[in-house]
Amino acid sequence: MEMVDLSRVIYDGMPKIPILPEVRVQKFLSLEKGHPLNVTELSLPCHAGTHVDAPVHIVPNGKSIEELPLESFVGPGAVIAVKKGGGEEVTAKELEDSGVPVNRGDILMLYTGWDEKFESPDYNLHPYLSVDAAEWMVAKGVKLFGIDCITVDLPTPLRQKGFDFPVHKILLGNGVLIAENVANLGKIVGRKTRILALPLRVKGSDAAHARIMAEILN
Repeated sequence: MEMVDLSRVIYDGMPKIPILPEVRVQKFLSLEKGHPLNVTELSLPCHAGTHVDAPVHIVPNGKSIEELPLESFVGPGAVIAVKKGGGEEVTAKELEDSGVPVNRGDILMLYTGWDEKFESPDYNLHPYLSVDAAEWMVAKGVKLFGIDCITVDLPTPLRQKGFDFPVHKILLGNGVLIAENVANLGKIVGRKTRILALPLRVKGSDAAHARIMAEILN
């Protein structure tokens, strides 16, 4: 069975949205320092690295990550590739005209190639979803949408005061989960896959880190 890892490695000081706390990965106990074991301590915000957003991220009284059933995170994969520059939106028409069939219950991934810029300042000025693209996904019955960018919404540098995260609201408000900072989608474009996007069970959390992978079926 061929599997492709679609998640980022977590490491000390890794890039994240500027407002979030730093990612820290350090040794709590170390054999080199005479301790009997190596023990690593991890401190990171739930929205750094590859993660899945739960409805409560933006929906008042919405479900938190551990309240979602396992089937929410597993399903047939559909990958749409787009060529966009930083700060350019992806529209519903582009998704509809992509030639990729998207069915109810699918996990839809958008490949922009932006994951290759992860350690560059350019990563923060990325392509993003239009409101009508989000509405299109809801109408299609997509269960989870993933993107190889830091957010599905307008890039942070382009937001005006009072920005209210319209794409997050539409998707999470209609039960479409969101995966961000997905990687390696170029390896599964055009392939028939089953995608597993399994997040940690963090009580009451608005998101959780996930090991996302694609099982190749053809």
